[in-house]
Amino acid sequence: MFLSRLPFSAAVLLAFGVAAPGLALAASADQLPDIRHTVTSGDTLEAVAKRYLKDPQQWRAVGTLNGVKDPLRLPIGSVIVIPAHMVGYQEVTISHVKGVARVRSPLAGGDWQSAASGTILTEGDELQVPAGSFVTLRFADGSSVRIHENSELKLSELRKTSRTDEQQSVLDLSRGGLESHVTPVMDQRRKRKFEIKTPMATTSVRGTVFSVSISDSGKAITAVDKGVVDVQGRQAAQQARVQAGQGVAVASSGQVGPTVALLPAPSLQANPPVFEDANFLTLQLGEVAQAQKYGVVLALDPELARVVLQQSHASPTFKFEAVADGTYYMSARAIDGQDIPGTPAVQAIKVKATPVPPLYANPAPGGLIGLADGELLCTEGGPGIVGYRIQVAASQDFSTPLQDSGVVDNCQTSASGLGVGAYFWRVASVRKLADGSLDQGPFAQPQAFRTGSNPPTLGADALSPAESNNPNQLQLSWPAEAGQRFNLQLASDDSFTDARTFALDTPQWASDSLPPGDYYVRIQVLDPSGLKSRYSAPRKLPVEPAILTGAGGVLKSGDGKSVLSPK
Repeated sequence: MFLSRLPFSAAVLLAFGVAAPGLALAASADQLPDIRHTVTSGDTLEAVAKRYLKDPQQWRAVGTLNGVKDPLRLPIGSVIVIPAHMVGYQEVTISHVKGVARVRSPLAGGDWQSAASGTILTEGDELQVPAGSFVTLRFADGSSVRIHENSELKLSELRKTSRTDEQQSVLDLSRGGLESHVTPVMDQRRKRKFEIKTPMATTSVRGTVFSVSISDSGKAITAVDKGVVDVQGRQAAQQARVQAGQGVAVASSGQVGPTVALLPAPSLQANPPVFEDANFLTLQLGEVAQAQKYGVVLALDPELARVVLQQSHASPTFKFEAVADGTYYMSARAIDGQDIPGTPAVQAIKVKATPVPPLYANPAPGGLIGLADGELLCTEGGPGIVGYRIQVAASQDFSTPLQDSGVVDNCQTSASGLGVGAYFWRVASVRKLADGSLDQGPFAQPQAFRTGSNPPTLGADALSPAESNNPNQLQLSWPAEAGQRFNLQLASDDSFTDARTFALDTPQWASDSLPPGDYYVRIQVLDPSGLKSRYSAPRKLPVEPAILTGAGGVLKSGDGKSVLSPK
């Protein structure tokens, strides 16, 4: 069942005809009370002994202790005292705890203690399972009872006859819910009583897999996955037999509702083969007609005994906090308008979310990079990351990667080798495990980018110097296409260590007044697409001092050229 946070105002009694749980001890037998049996009509001493003693052949000893004169005719209303050490108490073990459940043994005078796997419980012990916690009880015959969050349970009666292996188990469930997986009895001559009590109804179980809980609306809910269950309300006339694949709701008045077919299992096809989100675990269920809500259980084992997460709500989408990497088992059900859970859909899922992939740095989503100089860059990873893997593909499914870097030290790769077009890239982090092996995490979600041809690089001879009317000045022009802009660098040597950069909107430039000497100029073309060329090869240009006139102008020859000072 998936109905957590459920107040138990009803009573469900489960009387098994199959082998069921045996319980382990938190208190020793001599700490438990003697049994005081009040004789009713038809009781014999041997019958009483079979009910309580681990060895029914000790009925004579019980008769002697109680002064019984006629073992076949016990006085109605008299009390037969059975010493605790003669009672066959069962043993049950807590096989799984998730969260902060508590146990105590009132009969041994114990206080509440934290429940832990391996804890042994016996008759009279109590459990509290708060929100976000889950407990599974494992019995000697392999049967198990998984207790939901927000539950309180008392192990009221746990007896076993060692000679015949006949068992009696009574669990008082005052709040919450549980699911039982009961190992069938191979010898049908054996008797088995297993009762789960609430004030509302009695459920006699002949099946092996079933659940019982109380809904928020106060109904007692029984659903059967395998086997057969008889449900009886407060009045003997109010009863129903529930087959596998069926369920029934009992109203708070004790009125037993009609038996209904369980809703079909929801589809789990929308879930990925591997969950890679490091922040959340998101599970998607297919919608089921007539479902009012849905429930999910996530466990560490196929039997769903070691539960780690459980949730129910109206939406078929479930979002949990992230869980550790590993394999899990999910059980999902649709729940009808009476709060009866439907047929489960069970699926193994794999979580592989670490190490977390790096973040994309350049280009921006859908951005353009040049084939000549474009690079795909991502952020460096955190502690323990020793490398990265980068892939490029033409399609978002990466069915045929065009580039695969393998494990590289730096989170970057070149776009060279790609043609002009639209692509996707994705990156993953790689860490080193304790044994020295490499462990690759999931790829980040693919990100689109585009490639384009860089504008041609200008040749040095394309830079055309012009005659300046101002002394000690350089002027240049060069060919260009409409909309192009430029970066021009001026330096005193061809290494451009002292370069000055000028951003230009037109393909021409004139310098300020420069000291006489040799200068080097190179130009980068900025295309309207956003791509840019490499810088041109440097062109060497001299600045020679001109002769000035008395008016401060440049002295020119007859053909209009400036007259330079003699060297």
